Amino acid sequence: MQVIYAKSARWFSFLVFTALLFSFAASLVPDAAMSQEALDIAEAVGAAEAAQDASSDGGFWSLLFEKGGAVTWIIALLSAVGLPIAAVKIFQFMRMQIWRPREIEAAMLRYRTGDVRGLAGELEDIAHPAAPLIAYAIAEANRSGATGEAGELLREETSRRAQYLLRHLGGNIWVLELIAASAPLFGLLGTVLGMIVAFQGVGQGAGGADTALLASGIWEALLTTAFGLAVALPFSILAAVFNNAVDSTRDLLEDALTEIMVRSASVAKARG
Repeated sequence: MQVIYAKSARWFSFLVFTALLFSFAASLVPDAAMSQEALDIAEAVGAAEAAQDASSDGGFWSLLFEKGGAVTWIIALLSAVGLPIAAVKIFQFMRMQIWRPREIEAAMLRYRTGDVRGLAGELEDIAHPAAPLIAYAIAEANRSGATGEAGELLREETSRRAQYLLRHLGGNIWVLELIAASAPLFGLLGTVLGMIVAFQGVGQGAGGADTALLASGIWEALLTTAFGLAVALPFSILAAVFNNAVDSTRDLLEDALTEIMVRSASVAKARG
């Protein structure tokens, strides 16, 4: 009887010990999971703080070229190509006084009143690119008239010179337009590539989606789009300003040359 009691006591003690062991292990599992989650959060926070420290130490541009990759360098190269072209066009148009056609308007006002003596020579001294062609048209129309075969030849010659002048004024503006159109596309390409890498890293993680890691990848990917838009905006504005100057010169030439031909033909018919 004592033997049976002793065996029962040993089995009871064993069962109690086993139950206590399992309950202790079960209590440790959530703590381990929570500690692992806390460790992941701490690593993400540490990575974010490290990125912030790196950005504050190296500056925005170092962060941009470090995180943007090859696409950022391509956009920077486009900007480096466009800046000298824009500077040259600004200097060229300011030297020509293309935005100040008041002197040509005053000369055409004199022409309408019939005061053409010395007008061609005065137009030659005006810096505006349309002035020499208008002076040529006035001189030739007064010399040979604007009727018959001479008038047709004069129209063709002035049209040829006007087209050449406008092509010269509009030279290299297409490069600025190309940069303005392609820089955002390159930026978007860099963002898409960055998003692919970010989601690939999240998908390969064993612990599921890490929102901190995903957010870090997204804002890094958006850097190239922001850089592309920042480059495209000024070049788009400059291209629009230059094209508007060329269009204004075209309208000025068409109006002035047409008026010269019509008035010269009218005067020639009146005399004839």
